[in-house]
Amino acid sequence: MNLLSFEEGNRRINKKGFAAVSIQVINKEKLLYKQYKEGIINLEVNKFSFLLKYLTVGDSCSFMVSTKKIITAFKPIKFTEKTSGFLEVVIKFHKFHVEESYDKEMAEQIVLKRYLEELKVKLQNGIYSKQLKKGEGEQIKTGDIITIAYKGYFVNRLMFDEISGATAFTFTNGTQGQVIKGLNRAIKTMREGEKSKIIIPSQLAFGEVGSTTGIVPPYTTVIYDLEIVKVN
Repeated sequence: MNLLSFEEGNRRINKKGFAAVSIQVINKEKLLYKQYKEGIINLEVNKFSFLLKYLTVGDSCSFMVSTKKIITAFKPIKFTEKTSGFLEVVIKFHKFHVEESYDKEMAEQIVLKRYLEELKVKLQNGIYSKQLKKGEGEQIKTGDIITIAYKGYFVNRLMFDEISGATAFTFTNGTQGQVIKGLNRAIKTMREGEKSKIIIPSQLAFGEVGSTTGIVPPYTTVIYDLEIVKVN
């Protein structure tokens, strides 16, 4: 453990409460995970509470943590990059809240804004997109039979879903309930072979209740690296 800064506070956290905490997980200078301080965490369920117990409000600290311990804690959510035996976890403890008094919807918007500042993306049909590879042919139309592949991420950079190869998804475009609203809007603007990064606010994703699997929490922005594999 390496203490980066120290404040003369005595407000040490306990297992019950909420905190504004900045967290980065780094593998040999490559950022694998980023928790923004505006995304208030529940200390009873957060994966890093075992480290936060060492800090008081205002402290900043760097830890070296077993990769196996972190990966096990996050399952089924996972890192997409290969990792070493130990990862650096940098934590800044900003504020402690006794009660869950913050506005989750507002917190999502603030975190989304911070994330978008790190990327060059454009707003289109209520979603943000950045083309990664140009496609060919005409834009996809209602009734087209399409096959898509994607990787789904959270703003913190962890991956929660992936379909590709044998698991690529084929469906008739425009059929209700096949994909979330944000993906449906993105697909309409794309062409065969195109790859794009699609950033979807919760109101066009899994909303105020989250996914039925419980993997995507309420009021959570999701990001997809989306590929149109085939159009018939």
